[in-house]
Amino acid sequence: MNEHLENLRGTEVRLIQLLDGMDYCLDWKPDASAWSARQVVYHLLETPEGGLHQVLWGILSGELKDFEIWADLDNLTPERLAYDIEQLREDIGEFFRGMAESLETATDDDLDAKAALAHLRTRGRDDERTLRMLLDGLFAHHWGNHLEQIGELRKSLGM
Repeated sequence: MNEHLENLRGTEVRLIQLLDGMDYCLDWKPDASAWSARQVVYHLLETPEGGLHQVLWGILSGELKDFEIWADLDNLTPERLAYDIEQLREDIGEFFRGMAESLETATDDDLDAKAALAHLRTRGRDDERTLRMLLDGLFAHHWGNHLEQIGELRKSLGM
């Protein structure tokens, strides 16, 4: 469990560092098909809908038996488009606090024993996902790829 908490904390620090100095360019994209830093952040925070921390809580409590994942949604709303960097940081902090709280209540046995059915809508299939699978795939792998994407945006901006 400690490795997941360490990964969580390291990911939060890395995201905040990547966003440092991007106040003026949260919505910049190198081309029309690319995503901005804001789009990437809200994609991560809200995939699956409500955030991974809510899914983990639901699985741990036994209240969540299934959930949906829609790939490639940026989850932007008119409100989120108006947020400044401080509000973005608050949303990030709220997500990571929820993730830490859920992980701190989980046991090592829970990671493999507790699961829910993931409806992968974009791919048209359903798969059972354990907590470990969600932490390793949807969090560690998925987030890592998108943090690299923000890093590439920074490079394109000469940062």
